[in-house]
Amino acid sequence: MMTEAAFRKEMKTGLAGVYLFYGEEDYLKRFYAGRAQSLTLSDDETLAAFNTYSMGADAPDLEDLQEAVLALPVMGDKVFIQYMANLNTLGAQGQKQLMEILAAVDPDSTVCLLTPPAGGFDPGKPERGKPSPLYKKLETVCTMVNMAAYPPGELKKWMARRLERAGVSITEQAANAMLQRCGKNMYVLSGELDKLAAYAGANGIRALEQSHVDFVTCAVEEEDAFALANAVLAGDRGRALAVLSYYKKNQISAVAALASVSKAICDMLTVSRLAAAGQDQAAVASAMKMHPYRAGLYLSAVRGMEPARLAAAAGRCREADVLLKSTKLDYIALERVICTIPSKKGSVRRG
Repeated sequence: MMTEAAFRKEMKTGLAGVYLFYGEEDYLKRFYAGRAQSLTLSDDETLAAFNTYSMGADAPDLEDLQEAVLALPVMGDKVFIQYMANLNTLGAQGQKQLMEILAAVDPDSTVCLLTPPAGGFDPGKPERGKPSPLYKKLETVCTMVNMAAYPPGELKKWMARRLERAGVSITEQAANAMLQRCGKNMYVLSGELDKLAAYAGANGIRALEQSHVDFVTCAVEEEDAFALANAVLAGDRGRALAVLSYYKKNQISAVAALASVSKAICDMLTVSRLAAAGQDQAAVASAMKMHPYRAGLYLSAVRGMEPARLAAAAGRCREADVLLKSTKLDYIALERVICTIPSKKGSVRRG
């Protein structure tokens, strides 16, 4: 297993063979796939086009992949392949065929990236010595690269680097405010950072403050609801109360807070049942009328979670809704629900 940092170092020495990007951060997969393509191919765009094979749909087309693997470089040194299909839809025969195709990759002439979307490949828990069966198979023919979501500290460093390229800095307070306001989705953050950089350039601002973040960026309440729902489902009372405190500080009504988290939990319950019925990311996105990326996040969140646990969480939200509408408890009703959720062993309170 290779970390993102280790892959970044390997790019400097030269890529060869097959790499599989897994993990929940699709932004990093796209970014490093672009860098790998640029480093692998000729600077001549016309020649590069002849040696680039990009494919991927929710139903993996292994014939197209096999054709790309067998292709020879045209007036260049290497072929670049990016295969973005959902690997969870492969049956036993499909997995066997995929292994045979990847085993035939010539590392001297080919760089092949497998970049399934979030929710499109179940790695198990390889970092704990518990990889999934498919992970075990693929690691024999692929270099496995974990594109995990950045923790807050790394996100702030990444934000600072992006803004630095535009000649702008950001204060610690402003960076914290941005994560609270915009969430931790790197696609969302990249768009908001571009807005901030443009605003700073137009107004001669060299250092962004919290007031600039509050004025320019858009709050992503859905991400907060998802964070609160995840904390409730994980039994992380400390985290759930911390997110709830953010709602209170921003003067969001208790009814609105409960409605948003109830929707998230009910959506998770629906996604869990769809996944149990064998539905893939595309089918879930279609049935739920949500963006495929969002569907992948939900699939990752409910993986390994019994629908009964989700149904119980929805029941607690219903009880809190009754209390909110029949008493004057307000946020106390929500706090009571959170304090009675089953605490997951080993959960740590995070502020």
